[in-house]
Amino acid sequence: MTKKLPDLKAVFLLGTLKPSPKFSHTDVLCQFLTEYFKEHKTKSEIIRLADYRIVPGVETHMGKDDWPGILKKILQADIIIFATPIWWGIQSSLLQRVIERLDALNDELLETGKSELANKVGGIVVTGAEDGAQHTIGNLCNFMVWNGLTMPPACSLSWLGDASKDSKKTLLEKFHKNVSTNSMAKTMARNLTFFARLLRENHVPQEGDGVSQNIAPGTVGLRGNKS
Repeated sequence: MTKKLPDLKAVFLLGTLKPSPKFSHTDVLCQFLTEYFKEHKTKSEIIRLADYRIVPGVETHMGKDDWPGILKKILQADIIIFATPIWWGIQSSLLQRVIERLDALNDELLETGKSELANKVGGIVVTGAEDGAQHTIGNLCNFMVWNGLTMPPACSLSWLGDASKDSKKTLLEKFHKNVSTNSMAKTMARNLTFFARLLRENHVPQEGDGVSQNIAPGTVGLRGNKS
């Protein structure tokens, strides 16, 4: 008898600077990826950050803004996707603001050694009209892994090209016809959902001693016990 796989939830934090309903090729690439997530019994929600009020800061609660509600969805998800266009060689300002607001969880990790993002899987979607995807992916991976997320192999999907003359329909057709884009999306969805289910049954061990802050300059480390 085949074991029934549990349903999963993926949340996309879409960092396009364009509010709805403006055309965003990063949004279209996210929607393209959700098609492959469906094949692995994974429901997706794309949160277009430009549609929400997210004030600058490093705390979860910063007065009247929409961040606490977004964070709740993040913590309820099995898979968290950072999706961004490349702006001057790096992620968008909106996605950077999300990183800054998530710093409150990093403070909790430093104090307790436990992360609310642990046993969740991370992924990255990047678009741009020029090279720079690898740098952006590396930058985001650094933040994600050191805040508890598990990054499986082939955990990113990128597309670099001019979409100024495309519509949602023509761009989706372009993604479907592109062998490389199809392969990346299919592999990413397979790997992320596999590891998400694996972590549901096999939690990553977490220590309760916090993170050592007396470490050499330029390094990051978790300590397993106090000394």
